[in-house]
Amino acid sequence: MFHTKSLIQMAMMATLLVVLGFIPALPLGFIPVPIVLQNLGVMMAGVILGGRKGSLSILLFFLVGLVIPVFSGLRSTIPVLTGPTAGYVIAWLFVPLLISYGVKLVNKKNFIAIFLIVWLAGVLFVDVAGAVWLASYTNIPLDKSLLQNLVFLPGDTIKAIIAAVVAVKYKDSFFLTEK
Repeated sequence: MFHTKSLIQMAMMATLLVVLGFIPALPLGFIPVPIVLQNLGVMMAGVILGGRKGSLSILLFFLVGLVIPVFSGLRSTIPVLTGPTAGYVIAWLFVPLLISYGVKLVNKKNFIAIFLIVWLAGVLFVDVAGAVWLASYTNIPLDKSLLQNLVFLPGDTIKAIIAAVVAVKYKDSFFLTEK
């Protein structure tokens, strides 16, 4: 069971994801998946709330999206989970868990270590999962789908740097200090 403070934290993180969804997605044309800022919020959920609370905040975001269009481009959960972006957003649920597991293995003051964990979970894992789904959804070869996903790496890497900076700079305020 969660205390009131934890419930408020999860609701606020879900709200951050909604707010990031107000920022218009950038369509690319050659791939049916746009560039969005909401994946920054997913990485932040991992470094701020930890695994369980972070993943539950993303699940809450998905539940809100069943009623209100909260995803970039004013889309709701069902179309997102049944379209070309499904692999990416389903992977979002696991990012906080992976980040939480990874940061328990390293020095929380080490920016490079935290960045690598956030990048592996929030960028590589999500982009590979998304590419696998996209290949299946669009009937293109997996290698072509993976190649198309390279376009996301620079922007997603910047988002991972932002999340890692927040994690290291404010480590005493977040789950990183929990035993």
